[in-house]
Amino acid sequence: MIKIKRPAVPLALLLACAAVTLSIPARATEPTTRPAAEAAAQKMLPKAHDELWSKLVRCDVKYDEKAGTYGISLTPEVKALDGQVVTVKGFVLPMDGSDRTRHFLISRNTPVCLYCPPGEPNEVIEVTAPGGVEWSEKLTTVRGKLHLVNDEEKALFFRIENAEAK
Repeated sequence: MIKIKRPAVPLALLLACAAVTLSIPARATEPTTRPAAEAAAQKMLPKAHDELWSKLVRCDVKYDEKAGTYGISLTPEVKALDGQVVTVKGFVLPMDGSDRTRHFLISRNTPVCLYCPPGEPNEVIEVTAPGGVEWSEKLTTVRGKLHLVNDEEKALFFRIENAEAK
């Protein structure tokens, strides 16, 4: 088997651009977080299917056009998860420009565009992992304590802290 080492600079640049793009507040001009073409392409790609995602996607996401922010109506089932240790499988989107990332988003959907959110706000979780998690294009499983957050500008409503890769 031939192993090809990825060039470090292009990956670092790509990850830095992703981190900057994902840290910009979500102030969309229309009530959708993804372009229609991206959403259509994403439907044909792998998606994480596990119990936590099935609960989170039941939360109703609303866009406030006047304020340019998102809000979420949490279900009682999701509210009960606040502070609980959970396990979730998804796609890692590094926020810190490292192959072994400590701050990332995990998404139910396969990312298809570096500059677009990987799904709706109820399909993305912010994660902190002190020991780091190896970046991969494949599904990654993490375990940690889930917290409900209310970052309407960034459209982030879920955070897993002290996560570990499983």
